[in-house]
Amino acid sequence: MTDMPPPPDVVKLDGPFSHEFVHARGVRLHIAVAGEPGSPLVLLLHDAFGAWFDFRHVIAPLARAGYRVAAVDLRGYGMSDKPPAGSSFGVGTLVSDIAGLIPALGYEQAVLVGCDTGGSVAWTMATTHPDRVAALVSVASAHPGDLRRSVRKRPWEFLWLLARHLTFRGPRQRHAAREAARFLSLNTTAGYHRTAGYREESELRQLAARIGSTAPAMMNTSGILLGLVPFRQLNAQVTAPTLMLHAPQSLWRGVNERSVRRLADGVRWEAAAVAGAKNLPHVEAPEAFVDKLTAFLAA
Repeated sequence: MTDMPPPPDVVKLDGPFSHEFVHARGVRLHIAVAGEPGSPLVLLLHDAFGAWFDFRHVIAPLARAGYRVAAVDLRGYGMSDKPPAGSSFGVGTLVSDIAGLIPALGYEQAVLVGCDTGGSVAWTMATTHPDRVAALVSVASAHPGDLRRSVRKRPWEFLWLLARHLTFRGPRQRHAAREAARFLSLNTTAGYHRTAGYREESELRQLAARIGSTAPAMMNTSGILLGLVPFRQLNAQVTAPTLMLHAPQSLWRGVNERSVRRLADGVRWEAAAVAGAKNLPHVEAPEAFVDKLTAFLAA
């Protein structure tokens, strides 16, 4: 592996989707899009160590199910704009990006599907821009305020998360590719690790992490999982129908309880696991993931 960072278009993969660029509130975001324009919009928001390609195997099936689907490169990732060197941003900046992306695509609302930090963005947006969120799908994630509370109550269950939060800083940015591979390994099942798909995904994540200025964006984005939120947001409620897809681990039971308390009275919600997957079901079990998602949205 050379020291020269690869160009952003190394993640411009071919597939049953098209690549587009959309300007939203001063930032140019890359999306991989499929489905008929005018069909209900589904935005797919990746984790802190991935990119749009995490969802490449679910874009076409969701489009066939009747949705306009866009997998987004968050700012700093993939082919989206990179922040200037030394700049920092939080969840509010990412929420603002997505809130601007929806009308830029010609829609008033979208279904937000977010994993890990993408889920943090989706949860926060559901409380700050409820008119923009038609439904919320949380994949191994929670509102930052709820996750902080869960960690504070039972820190021994979140040692992996605390270690990630504390260590992926400063000089460790140069190890972003290694951290991307490690994240994939920790959040998928042992059976998946023996597949060609896992090797392909790991190599792709490591390559994407080496794109110029992506490592600092990873550091900023990773930090929003346990980031501080404004006081008015601590107990802000979600009014959108909500699906929580979490692995059957004890830590998620406690998180789910807090997430459910955040939902407004009468809001339809479900909590489920995707068989054969851990915390990245859209990566290691895309067919089962699509089945869960489309069944929820059809209801």
